[in-house]
Amino acid sequence: MSLMLRLLSIILISSTLASAGSKTTEQKLINFIGKAINTNKLYKFKKVQVVHEEVVPWNKKWKAYFIKIDLQIPSKNKTISVRDIIFSNGTIISKDFIDINTGKSIKNSFSFPASLNLYDDEHLLIGNKNAKNKLILFSDPLCPFCMDFVPDLISWMKKHDKNFALYYYYFPLSIHPGSISVVKAEIAAEKLGKFKDLTSRVYNEAFEFLNAGEANVLKKFNKAFKTNLTIEDINKKDILQRVKNDMKVANDLMVRGTPTLYVNGKKDPTRSLYKKLAKEGK
Repeated sequence: MSLMLRLLSIILISSTLASAGSKTTEQKLINFIGKAINTNKLYKFKKVQVVHEEVVPWNKKWKAYFIKIDLQIPSKNKTISVRDIIFSNGTIISKDFIDINTGKSIKNSFSFPASLNLYDDEHLLIGNKNAKNKLILFSDPLCPFCMDFVPDLISWMKKHDKNFALYYYYFPLSIHPGSISVVKAEIAAEKLGKFKDLTSRVYNEAFEFLNAGEANVLKKFNKAFKTNLTIEDINKKDILQRVKNDMKVANDLMVRGTPTLYVNGKKDPTRSLYKKLAKEGK
């Protein structure tokens, strides 16, 4: 359960928005959520924003509202942002809807849009940065699904690198022990400037770790790629910052798993839209 849903603990299934004269639905939502959040000594509520909204396709009277909540943590003197998606028709507010035929969450079909500043040179993996079609990939090199998907995607991109650009963001998952160490080692190896197609090679290596301690991970990485990276090499400030920034982007977009692919700013659950665009000549 997301922090947002824990904060909005008084909303069980759905609630009625109080009538507020001529206030817009957005204004009513902001007021409602601000009152609904249960603060305690660990954090204090600062503000809530509606950063984006979309009409729900199956019922035009409802909209999905993309919410950003800022919370102050007094003990650390810092502010954190929590994001979620809620639904409203202007009178009723709901955390989610379930498709009665599939049993799946409707919320999962919505996603925060990717901003233009994510298409930067640091994350451009392959392709033409001036291309009309831009892809953003969030991936974990130890994710089995990524191991199947990413090398094929990169291979496809090499054949379409004039009309497409692929931007790569590291998103190591805690369920894959050793993943974050592999990511840091890959970034450090890239800085050596002597590897070609390193990302594909990392995925094809299919690392397995019975012992996911960083020294063990690094030993296997060095053996696979004939490098001599040290623990200090992969924990330099710029490498740690790169991983931290990439993971923040993923969390801000509410990326929950890997591989997650965005095509032209919007999440593509099918992970195949780029092929359709190429076939249609778009």
